[in-house]
Amino acid sequence: MKRLLPVAPILLLIALLLSPAAALSGAKQGLSLWWSSVFPSLLPSFICLKLAQKLGLLRLTARHPKGRLAAVIGFSLASGAPNGAKLLYALVEEGSLSARNGSRLLPLVNCVSPVFLLSIIASDLLKNKALFRPMAVSIYGCAILLSFPILFHRDTLDHSGEAVPAPAVPFADAVAAAIEESMLDMLRIGGCILFVCTLLSVIQPILPGQTASAALAGFMEISAGAATIAALAMPLRLQVSFLVGTAAFGGLSLALQALCCFPELQLFPYLLKKMLYGALVGLICYLLFPLFPAVSAAFASRQEVLTRSLSLSALALSSILSAAFMGILSLMIGPEKTNCRK
Repeated sequence: MKRLLPVAPILLLIALLLSPAAALSGAKQGLSLWWSSVFPSLLPSFICLKLAQKLGLLRLTARHPKGRLAAVIGFSLASGAPNGAKLLYALVEEGSLSARNGSRLLPLVNCVSPVFLLSIIASDLLKNKALFRPMAVSIYGCAILLSFPILFHRDTLDHSGEAVPAPAVPFADAVAAAIEESMLDMLRIGGCILFVCTLLSVIQPILPGQTASAALAGFMEISAGAATIAALAMPLRLQVSFLVGTAAFGGLSLALQALCCFPELQLFPYLLKKMLYGALVGLICYLLFPLFPAVSAAFASRQEVLTRSLSLSALALSSILSAAFMGILSLMIGPEKTNCRK
C-alpha cells in the first residue's frame, strides 16, 4: 500500500487532465462551499479558540486534567469539526495527552456540529426540524458513551511528566497571532474542500446509478453527500439513518481537515474507525427512530412504536449493533502493546 501512495497523485492528475470541465466545475463548487458556508461559520470560533489558548486557557484547569479533557470533548461535540482535532492537539502540544491517545479520541469528538444537523440536514434538506432529535441522540449520545471508557482509562492521560502549558502572552500579540493562525487554518480547510469536491466531480459521472453516486458523495464530502442522499427516493426512517451515519463518518474532506489540525494523525486507521462509527450511529438511529413519534405520522401511536421496536428486524439489528459496538471499542480503547520480559 505504501508503495502505491507516491503514484496516486500522478493518477489523480491524469484523471483531472482527462476531465477538465468536470474538474473546473467541482473546484468552483468547492470554493463556493468554503467561501459561503465554511469560512464565515468556522473562522470566528477558530479565532476564539486560538485567542483563549494564547491567553492561557489550558493553565486554568492544569490541576484537573480529566476535567479539562471532558471539557474538550464537550466543546468539540458542540462546536463541530475540525475544532475537535484542534483542541485535542492543543493538549498533545502542552504535554498532558499523548498523540496516540489523542488519535483514539479523535474519531469520536471530531463530528459535525448540532447546528449543521439542525439547520442543514433536518430543516433545509428534510424540511422537518423534529428529525434533529433522533439524529442528535444517535450521533452525540454514541460519542459520549464511547468516550467514557477512554476518558476514565488510567493510561489515557500522560503522567510521565508534568504538563507545561504555553505561557500567556500580551493581549494585543494574542489577538494578532490568533487571527493569523486561524486564517492559515481556514486556507488549509478550503484547500481540502476544493480538492475533494474536484475529485468528486471527476469520478461521479462514471458511476452506474444515483445510489452509488450518493454513497460516493457521502464518502468524499459531507455537505455534498447530504444533499445527494436527501434527494433519493427511500423510506424516511432509512434515509434519516443513512444521513446521520454519513454525518458521523464525516467524509474524506473532514478527515483531511483533521489531518491539517492534528499532524500526527494516521489517516487510514482514522478513516476505518470513522466508518465503523458511522455504521454504528446509523444503526442506532434506525432502532431509535420509532421512539420519536413526532418525526413521522406513521409512528403516531404508541402501539405502533412498540410493535416496530420489538420486530424481528429490530432484534437482528440489535445483534449487529452489539457486534459493531464491541468492534469499535476494541479498536479505540484496546490495551497497548507492551514488551514482555522473561
